[in-house]
Amino acid sequence: MGEHSDNVFLTSVVPALGAVISLAMYASPVQAVLAAQRSRQLGDLNPIPFAITVTNTIVWAVYGLIKHDPYVTAPNAMGVVVAVFCVLTSFSLASEQVRDRIRLLLCTEFAILSLLGVLTSFSAGTLKAQLGIWGMAGNVVTLIYYAAPLSTMAEVIRTRNSASILLPLCIMNMLNAALWTTYGVAMADGYIYVPNGIGLVLSLAQLALALVFPARPKPASSSPAAALHEARVFKAGAP
Repeated sequence: MGEHSDNVFLTSVVPALGAVISLAMYASPVQAVLAAQRSRQLGDLNPIPFAITVTNTIVWAVYGLIKHDPYVTAPNAMGVVVAVFCVLTSFSLASEQVRDRIRLLLCTEFAILSLLGVLTSFSAGTLKAQLGIWGMAGNVVTLIYYAAPLSTMAEVIRTRNSASILLPLCIMNMLNAALWTTYGVAMADGYIYVPNGIGLVLSLAQLALALVFPARPKPASSSPAAALHEARVFKAGAP
């Protein structure tokens, strides 16, 4: 009885909580995007990561569909909608140079996604092979996200100031990564627990830096919208 309860908790309750937190984090930049739409200018808001989020959510949604895992599929399917909204809204407000970068990024991403679809249909004859294609793709996209917190951590160490780390969202990152790492281990799914394990370590490292180097006020040029978006982009791990 106790073992059954533990299994239910690890394979149902934990991923359900992870799905809710993932969706909340995907939705976190919407307020900043709507504020930019009302003011008719992006300001410091960077729309480029939204285009990457589109691919991130599509890849993990497909992975969840192939695996028949509703906990992975549901938040990422809804995350696709949120990411597309953010891209389309911010695209209309961006400079022509930024628009060109978004066009190039999206075209490249969808070319790769199309290639993954072809490989899945014509080259991957087993479920394991199909999961491998999309699981590896999800891990690659996740690693792209890791460049951002690493640079932030370097800045914190250099300036001895953790103002660039938003503590509440960093804690959410840690909780999100911990839940998905636990679920991945329970399901023996390395494609889930490996990137989220790395994300958990990065989140803990950022929290440690925030404790060692207390935050001091940043220059006034750093806007709340930019800070919110920066914290959102630093979402560690996947789904």
